[in-house]
Amino acid sequence: MSSQLSQPTLQQRLMIMTVIWFALIMGVVTFGVIVVFIGIEQKPGDGLPLITYVGMGMAALMLVLRLIIPDLVARRQFALAMQTVKTEGIDDEEQMLGTFYQIFMVRLIIGMALLEGAAMLNLIAVMAENQKLAFVPVAILLLVMIASVPTKSKLDGWIRTQMENYSLENQN
Repeated sequence: MSSQLSQPTLQQRLMIMTVIWFALIMGVVTFGVIVVFIGIEQKPGDGLPLITYVGMGMAALMLVLRLIIPDLVARRQFALAMQTVKTEGIDDEEQMLGTFYQIFMVRLIIGMALLEGAAMLNLIAVMAENQKLAFVPVAILLLVMIASVPTKSKLDGWIRTQMENYSLENQN
């Protein structure tokens, strides 16, 4: 006797994305608070703040890669999902939307993880080199992360755009 778990509804999937989005932001904020309370009182070192410069460079790189990598992954997954829909003749709109929401979630997680990693590196630079300058990229990265909040309108717009792109790419 096998009991099959029910698939989450579209609203539940959106809630899951929101929880993931919030958790990734809170990780950066929490670590930032810890960094501030641990040792911001010390003077910056006399040497070259190498970690700070590397962190700032990584922040810029991750901001650019966030625009490229998640969309590449999502576009490929979307094309595979559409091929599956065509070959298996899936007509269940709820199932198709669930798959598209799942692809959007993967895209969200990849983009947020890129930004979170760069933010954490800059917070480590603050801890290691006591350079307050490293808070600037952290603030920028956090603002971009906050602006990435998953909403129903963003999801619907993204799905619509993907459908249009897929139709244009596969016109025969």
